[in-house]
Amino acid sequence: MLGKPFDFATTWGIFFTAKLDDGSLMLLDYVDFEQDDDSIDLGCGYGVLGMTAARECPNGQHTLIDKDFMAVEYARRNCEKNGLNNVDVHLSNGFNHVAKDKDFSLVMSNLPAKVGKEQHYLYFLDAYARMRKGGRFYVVTINGLRQFVKRSFTEVFGNSDKIKQGKTYTITMATKD
Repeated sequence: MLGKPFDFATTWGIFFTAKLDDGSLMLLDYVDFEQDDDSIDLGCGYGVLGMTAARECPNGQHTLIDKDFMAVEYARRNCEKNGLNNVDVHLSNGFNHVAKDKDFSLVMSNLPAKVGKEQHYLYFLDAYARMRKGGRFYVVTINGLRQFVKRSFTEVFGNSDKIKQGKTYTITMATKD
């Protein structure tokens, strides 16, 4: 990730255990990390996005959440294994179990294709409510969801910026004005 290796542990049943997911790797190439960002990795899996944010934004605090208890366990282990102490990893379905007083300058997600558009839309609404003015929300999706994300970001945030479209994945960003 960004030229600096991490040591990851994972297990069967967590998204993309064989190797790092191409969509997440593509996303990390285009996120504009700032030293003081406070971030949330929405659907963290075993921690790739949130751990990278924690390393690239050492002055911030970073929240990694997932609704799968094994993903949370392995994300926690991976943060400890790699010496990251500016992280909070816990079980949450979307923002349901994120402290109400926490807000974020950076939201990242590799949106699962099979969750359903209604659930994605709720994530976008919840993220908007928890983001700071000027905050950025980056998502990577399979190309089949790119028009939905563009339309939804425009409805929720008032803007949508296609950062990169590849053969399989699209990266889209919205900013809270």
